[in-house]
Amino acid sequence: MKLTFSYLLVIIVACLWVSCKQEQDYKTLRSEVVARHDKVMNDADLANSQKAVLDSIYRSVKSSGNKPDILVDSVTLIEVISGIEEANQQMESWMNHFDPDISGKSEREALDYFKVELKKINNLDRQFKAAIVRSDRYLDSLHIEKRKALH
Repeated sequence: MKLTFSYLLVIIVACLWVSCKQEQDYKTLRSEVVARHDKVMNDADLANSQKAVLDSIYRSVKSSGNKPDILVDSVTLIEVISGIEEANQQMESWMNHFDPDISGKSEREALDYFKVELKKINNLDRQFKAAIVRSDRYLDSLHIEKRKALH
């Protein structure tokens, strides 16, 4: 009888420990998603600052009748600007659909949800980093140093 009671007690404690750990896991994962979002927003700010410089170059090219002071590859310029705009649209869509409230979800559903959202925000992180690198390279090719203050 004592042995059965001991086993039962061990099983109950183990179940409680596992259930508490799962709850903590989804909370940790949710915090990681939010922290990653904050980092990506910083990258978005940088990308948008660079986009402002790129937009200025584009307007200069358009207003000068394609005879700017510097040699500009307009096709690449438009592609770089579009890359930043696409990243912004993806981020806006993600933010509109992200819901940190897990009301009505089981622990497993919450954990699965935040795993998927972490993958999505990591993809957005890569997308913004790629847009920044491409923008940096393009601005470097034009020998524009003004944007260095943006970093």
